[in-house]
Amino acid sequence: MIKIPVDELSADALEALIEEFVSRDGTDLAEAGAKIAQVRGQLRCGAVMIVYDEASESANIVPKDYRPPAARDEEEAPRIVYDEESPRDFGE
Repeated sequence: MIKIPVDELSADALEALIEEFVSRDGTDLAEAGAKIAQVRGQLRCGAVMIVYDEASESANIVPKDYRPPAARDEEEAPRIVYDEESPRDFGE
């Protein structure tokens, strides 16, 4: 995840991101003014931050102490797995 500084976004992009974030729980944008203002204030004071997830190619607003979940087993780097073999008789 990449942290995106708020001042690196255009005003329109920031507004769209905040509106999308606020509307995720079904909030009607006509009634979302207070929530949008709250999120904007939290971004300004550093309580929350904007992050970009390269895997999902999406941005999100998360608490400042957010830590992404550990990678699942199938997302880990490849590793060698040795099958157990029966002993071979190389001398005979």
